Amino acid sequence: MRSLARRLVAAGWAATVVTRRSRPEWPERERLDGAEVVRVGPSGPARQGKYLMVPAATAALLRPRQRFDLVVVRGTRVLGLPGILGARLRGRAVVLQPEINGEVSGRAYVWGTRFDRGAWWTAVRAGTALRNLWLRDADAFVAMSRPIEAEMLAARLPRGKVAYMPHGIDTARFRPAAAAEKASLREPLGLPPDVRIVVWTGRLLRGKGLETLLDAFARIAAADPRPLLVIVGSGAGQALSVETELRARASREPLAGRVVFTGAVDDVAPYLRAADVFAFPSEFEALGLSLLEAAGCGLGCVGARTGGIVDIIRDGHDGLLFEPSDAAALAACLQRLLAEPALRAALGDAARRTVEDRFDEEASAERYRALFGELLARRGH
Repeated sequence: MRSLARRLVAAGWAATVVTRRSRPEWPERERLDGAEVVRVGPSGPARQGKYLMVPAATAALLRPRQRFDLVVVRGTRVLGLPGILGARLRGRAVVLQPEINGEVSGRAYVWGTRFDRGAWWTAVRAGTALRNLWLRDADAFVAMSRPIEAEMLAARLPRGKVAYMPHGIDTARFRPAAAAEKASLREPLGLPPDVRIVVWTGRLLRGKGLETLLDAFARIAAADPRPLLVIVGSGAGQALSVETELRARASREPLAGRVVFTGAVDDVAPYLRAADVFAFPSEFEALGLSLLEAAGCGLGCVGARTGGIVDIIRDGHDGLLFEPSDAAALAACLQRLLAEPALRAALGDAARRTVEDRFDEEASAERYRALFGELLARRGH
């Protein structure tokens, strides 16, 4: 959303982002990349914060001095209905964009819990269907992946309102590194120059498949003392964090000394460009910007066969796929890429072309500008 806001501003639009003030030290209002950022309470890491922010976020939309022509609601589970309400009370167009698969079907509410079956799931599905009757009033629905698009159509959202518009990345920032540059990138990152590196980037949360990744890498580490696993990111302050458990697991053999945790970093690009293979074992993934960034860097990528990951990776063409939660299959894919440099290079080159052809950031922003312009034209803007 920050990337989209920046691109809109560069094209002459005005953009305001209303979000939660997750950390109390963050200012309530500031400008980032030319866009105005408005942060509402409550602050803090509590998972229920996304629900508690609804009154303040809705009030921000209704504030008379807040001028806008169109509202984009990113994440419909909590803010879908309030977003429509706020936009309609101001007489403005509204676009809904799920941030994960399962939002429209209701599966996102119960995934990973005991409520995803039986009578509970029936009740959740019925409640979601009722909510969707209200969501249908939106002017457009943006699906970032084909599975989300299929989910929208299965829920009988109006076909003419559904737009498939995948995210994009900055292909100049996320670009392949030649062998010499890769070695020079490793030194300031504290990474050894002469080993094969498997990297993962993102938030260390339940559902990201990190437990599976450690199980898979333990198999590799037991057989080969050379590869290194680098986990870039943090789960600190997140309700679904598994960082503590992962660090404890990695401190024991055969993983001891073979896994690097970087913690939160401002820029993941150097880590990706310094690595050899990217692992993306998510169990539940709408699209996967981390995967796009790795593919843009020309890495040999291994992803779970789920959600929008299959929009990016065509098995054997620009990456390898395995079944979610299958540590043995993930280990086999990683071992294959680590052992076969020619295959790794071929898949990485193809992954780079896929990103350039289908997931470029500017092309993505242009699709949004065209959609927004069309919706505003219908309303006489």
